[in-house]
Amino acid sequence: MPHSHHLNRLQAGLGLATNAEVAANQSLFPDSNTPAKPIVARNAEQLPAPVEPYSSIMEVACYDCGGDGRDHGCADDYYACEACGGSGTEAVLRNWLGEAFQLSEGQLDTDLRIEHIRAMRHYATQVLNAYAAPLAREVA
Repeated sequence: MPHSHHLNRLQAGLGLATNAEVAANQSLFPDSNTPAKPIVARNAEQLPAPVEPYSSIMEVACYDCGGDGRDHGCADDYYACEACGGSGTEAVLRNWLGEAFQLSEGQLDTDLRIEHIRAMRHYATQVLNAYAAPLAREVA
């Protein structure tokens, strides 16, 4: 069985994710069988780093206040929303590849976006390259 550093060099040479990159991605999205739920934070600095093109951070209107920054649960609308701190936006880490798989299985009710297609295309390219590399060496 090859040592992990040999496997990392082989994967890097093939343009594949290394074991460390795979582990980092799995720490962001640990269970592939659960629905892809976006990770939400007050700002992007509080989120883990995305793994492009499989995931990215988006700024969206705050779910709690609807984007106006006010706390609607209080009698007085002058209080800032606790979720977004009054900014009206939240940072969301989206797992495009996980969502793409769930869309294809009918497990997720959302619109298909270009980010889903890019993540799936990149994943398919890596899988094909992984299978083609040993075959190319055998032919040569």
